[in-house]
Amino acid sequence: MTTSEAPIISRRATRTGLPQLGHYLSEAYRYRTFALYWSKADIKARNFETVLGRLWHFLNPFLFGLIYFVLVGILSSGFGDTERLAFIVGNLYVWTFFSTTVTTGAGSVQGGAGGILAQSAIPRVVLPFASTLTAGNLFIRSLVVYVPLHFLAGRTLHWEMLWLPLLVLLTGMLGFGLSLLFAVANVYFRDVSRLLPHFLRLWLYMSPAIWLYTRLLDEGGLVEALGVNLNPMFSGMTAWTIALGGPVAPEPSMTSAVLTFAAWAVGVLLIGFFTFVSREDEFAIRN
Repeated sequence: MTTSEAPIISRRATRTGLPQLGHYLSEAYRYRTFALYWSKADIKARNFETVLGRLWHFLNPFLFGLIYFVLVGILSSGFGDTERLAFIVGNLYVWTFFSTTVTTGAGSVQGGAGGILAQSAIPRVVLPFASTLTAGNLFIRSLVVYVPLHFLAGRTLHWEMLWLPLLVLLTGMLGFGLSLLFAVANVYFRDVSRLLPHFLRLWLYMSPAIWLYTRLLDEGGLVEALGVNLNPMFSGMTAWTIALGGPVAPEPSMTSAVLTFAAWAVGVLLIGFFTFVSREDEFAIRN
């Protein structure tokens, strides 16, 4: 090969259909700067360059929390106090981070960057990862609104808050893993992206985001199995609730909730990653 010829980039698939993971991960790592700048461009595309655009991002989850606060108050025949409002709003900011990671990552291969880079040699896993960075960035910014509400509701600083950086990481990992799975499904079944928001909304109602996790601990049978044992976000939202100053029940403990959530996050991420890279060769053909 002469010096004027461009190098040929190959995927180097193995017998299992997976690429050589060391080579694939090193290639993906080379595009880390691309993922960062694509995430920044995505944030600017959300009208973040305007005052009203920034304000709407902060207020949107807060207004949803206020709506749920009123709804829960009507159903329970009592609106409670600002502590309940802080509980709902704080958890909804977390859920928005999680659901945004899943939905934007799932659609990144088919549209947006996925469409532009369909014939490029970039590892496609970089695209959902960039979406995860965007969701995480927006979540950190949204805490600007939650912090005053936290102290207004009488919530104080406590040692469980030391878990917050790990919870942010685990929530992003779980959302990223699910976005990889749904991205693959969306390649084969284009209606997945339309059904995904409805699925996530149903999942929200089944998770202790707008209701306290202690309500389900005394239940039995199918309700307990679906709500506690088979729901990754039950342990996740339980840990978030405690970390943000919610009630602490004897079971599960904060450590137990975090460990369970970590097991779900790592497991889903590994399954999503291997599923995604094993099908990546077909993305350009089906795009």
